[in-house]
Amino acid sequence: MTLYEIIQKLKLKGLSISYKGDENIQITQLSTLQNAAKDGISFLSNSKYRKYLTDSKAGVIVLNLADAEIYAGNVIITDNPHLIWAHISQLFETMPKKPAIIHATALVASTAVIGENVHIGAYAVIEDNVIIGKNTIIGTHCVIESGVSIGADSLLYPRVTICYDCILGERVVLHSGAVIGSQGFGFAKGAAGFVKVAQIGRVILESDVDIGVNSCVDRGAIEDTHIKHGAKIDNLVQIAHNVVIGEHTVIAGCAGVAGSSTIGNHVMIGGATAVGGHIEIVDHAMVTGFTMLSHSLKEPGVYSSGLPVMENKRWHKMTAQLKRIDTLYKRVKVLEKANL
Repeated sequence: MTLYEIIQKLKLKGLSISYKGDENIQITQLSTLQNAAKDGISFLSNSKYRKYLTDSKAGVIVLNLADAEIYAGNVIITDNPHLIWAHISQLFETMPKKPAIIHATALVASTAVIGENVHIGAYAVIEDNVIIGKNTIIGTHCVIESGVSIGADSLLYPRVTICYDCILGERVVLHSGAVIGSQGFGFAKGAAGFVKVAQIGRVILESDVDIGVNSCVDRGAIEDTHIKHGAKIDNLVQIAHNVVIGEHTVIAGCAGVAGSSTIGNHVMIGGATAVGGHIEIVDHAMVTGFTMLSHSLKEPGVYSSGLPVMENKRWHKMTAQLKRIDTLYKRVKVLEKANL
């Protein structure tokens, strides 16, 4: 498609953009700045990559106003290049279209309600009283247990499991291996061992939620585990029972959220972060990767914990010194008093 056609499609979405250059240039592919061809479109939003801008062979580049003023080529100008790039990338989506069929090997209960234009892939299992909204795609080997409701235009990649009675809104995306509504980790200790606490809550995923590969969202013990509108959760993330995650919050890969914690709206949680149980995180907080969060965050801001990477010998030395910090602190206090 031409630059002009791209611009018109973006404007139909109500996006605020402008452009300069040859509107008739043909664009056939998405590209990085450093490896672009003349029929490619690229973008710059991270200053680390500005060094590639001058010599880039991209036919069109998405830039902010400051960068556009110093670049001589064809540009789309915006205050948020990454956001515009996301919309452009959708114009070049290569995912194959799925036909509106129920595969002959799929097992669909007679009490299930299947909307219009739904695709149900091979060997999928749809149990009793399931509701699937229109235009939804259920991938191969998915298991949808009884009483589940899935909203319109949702996408379940192969091998997703949704356990009984869970509720999904519209345009929910679940990637392969995701498990929604698994049993929460609840046990009471007695003299003879542990006794399982029945997990009678559900999982509710509101509209536009995205759950990554092999991530798990446990059902509530009493009240529901609840992930609100627009939240995005990366691969290999564990969400425990009774957790509430606010609107448009993002959680990066390998993070874990322990039971009964509440995360606010527009929160960003970095990869491999551990959020302890019964913790509250205020709206608009940012928690950097590898943080161990053991107490609630009541004020917006950026939070971190842990040591940065260093040479192994230095790390061993610092670890040994940490063991002596209490003794050193007491010695400093004695010296301070002696100097008064």
